[in-house]
Amino acid sequence: MSQLVLNRGNVYRKSIFNNILPKIEFGPFFLMASLILFVALITISTLMFSTRQVTKGYALSKLEATHRTLVKESEVRAMEISTVRSLNHIQQSSKVKSMVRPRSIAYMNTDTAIAKR
Repeated sequence: MSQLVLNRGNVYRKSIFNNILPKIEFGPFFLMASLILFVALITISTLMFSTRQVTKGYALSKLEATHRTLVKESEVRAMEISTVRSLNHIQQSSKVKSMVRPRSIAYMNTDTAIAKR
């Protein structure tokens, strides 16, 4: 009884590499070079992602500074509004000074409606 053994291990793999790159031997120097290249790629990708995070932090701090200036402006506007609404400012305005006092004052009963049909 005869047996047929097919071995497609290292011989098959080496023949694929030899067909693609026939004159290059993959040894310890290739392993070190590929390891250095891999570490360099990982370092570059880490730097890219950390740069994105730093840029986001810079944009966030810029937005916070803008927010602070807007809050300050809002406080100034609120102060201006409160001074305009003050009784002293209203009495000093030209519209109030041009008003005429009524000659007679008529009071209405609160039980009745002001506008009737």
